[in-house]
Amino acid sequence: MTSWGPGLVLSKPNPFKKYSLYYGPMKPPILIKDQKGIWIPTKIWPNSMAGLKETVAPKAGLIFRWPKGETRDAYALLGTFTIPDGNNNYLAWLQVEQVAHPLGKSRTCESCHDSTTQVSQVTWEYFDNQGAESFTGSQKVIADQEGLRIVDIKATSEIKLREGGKTENFAAWMKLGDIWKTSGDFSIPKSDPAKYQKLDRGIREALAKLAAEDKQLKAREAKGEDVKKLRRRWKEAKAGVVHEPASANILLDVLK
Repeated sequence: MTSWGPGLVLSKPNPFKKYSLYYGPMKPPILIKDQKGIWIPTKIWPNSMAGLKETVAPKAGLIFRWPKGETRDAYALLGTFTIPDGNNNYLAWLQVEQVAHPLGKSRTCESCHDSTTQVSQVTWEYFDNQGAESFTGSQKVIADQEGLRIVDIKATSEIKLREGGKTENFAAWMKLGDIWKTSGDFSIPKSDPAKYQKLDRGIREALAKLAAEDKQLKAREAKGEDVKKLRRRWKEAKAGVVHEPASANILLDVLK
């Protein structure tokens, strides 16, 4: 999470100190459609900025920062909110950023296609030399037919305030309540069984071709031949085969 509120910047009082040190994993990534309707993995987290003079109306759905596709990063503008005795107004939004592939084991087909609802578990730890001592917390990101939302934001360890620390400055989420949501259809459609079976056959055939090509590349590598470019193409084909077997065949033709 990220919160802006009163604090010290360069040892001087500043109304917009950035309390951004809420760090931790979000898994799995939430899949959304980009500007061209292509599914991409994203990380999503709540933001708030205190002390805004104007009121801002919310806007439904996602807004892409670069509509023409220079990046795929987006946000959801949730509007302004007030809290008792707070540093009002609080501008709130959801940050939605494209992420790269994970370094661990890949996702299974079922993890995406068994349910239309996406749920991502988030754990984090707060680190900052202002506001409070380090503490832990968690939340959930849910994407379905009803919209995109973050729920159950909570601290999971005791919050010990530092001198001058106020939760409304560095942890406004504790008082803003259930505001982190926007409308739209973020569900993953169910696959057509007949189409999936046909795709599955194509995947198996392409994987068999990839395995045969892998043996040939390994034999050439063993002889000391430089096949780095071909091996990179082979990896590209392997990465794409589970969703688009035809693209793997095109790359295999290049390998030949």
